[in-house]
Parts: sequence; structure tokens; C-alpha cells
Amino acid sequence: MANAAAEIDRLIQLLHESQKILVFTGAGISTASGIPDFRGPNGIWKKRQPVYYQDFMTSETARIEHWDYKLEAWNAFRDARPNATHEAVAQLERAGKLLMVVTQNIDGLHSRA
Repeated sequence: MANAAAEIDRLIQLLHESQKILVFTGAGISTASGIPDFRGPNGIWKKRQPVYYQDFMTSETARIEHWDYKLEAWNAFRDARPNATHEAVAQLERAGKLLMVVTQNIDGLHSRA
């Protein structure tokens, strides 16, 4: 545990010393907000397969599957609130340290924080 504390202290030091920080996130950042990830132990892909662009464009069945998932997931997206990590990224932005956020997420939680 002492090693973890030292690593946290080092991260804090690096954040203080940094002038421009790039934050790169994926679905895992929003799981604490109630939005499931894709590949994790309880991920979406455990019960649904991804619908790829070409399939979406050429198959009515694939489009129905895609929109069915979007409808199923709507409540989680609607009810989600930014979590501590989203808030920390927003604090970096307010401190003028954030160069940019690169994310694949469509939940809008970065912006809401």
C-alpha cells in the first residue's frame, strides 16, 4: 500500500509540474457513472455483438439490432452523471493544464463535468 501512496504522490507532482496534458479515455472512464463498457466482465459484448458499419449499411437486421441496443441503453445514458474522474479532468481544464481530451465516448459526461 505504501508503494501505491508513493505512486499517487508522484502522479500529483507530475500533474502540478505539467503545462499541457493530453487525456485519452475510453469506455472504462464512464463505468463508475453506470454506463457499461464493451469488453469488461459485465460488458455489452457479453450479450450483444458489435454491429459494424458495413453490416449496418447493408442489413436491415443489423440496423434493427443496433437501434435495439441504443434503445436498451438509453436509460443508463440519460441517468448518468459525471463521476470523480470526469470531474478531475474538468479541474485540469479549469487550471489551464489540459491540452485536449481524446475520447471515443458518446455519453457527453466529459462536457457535463
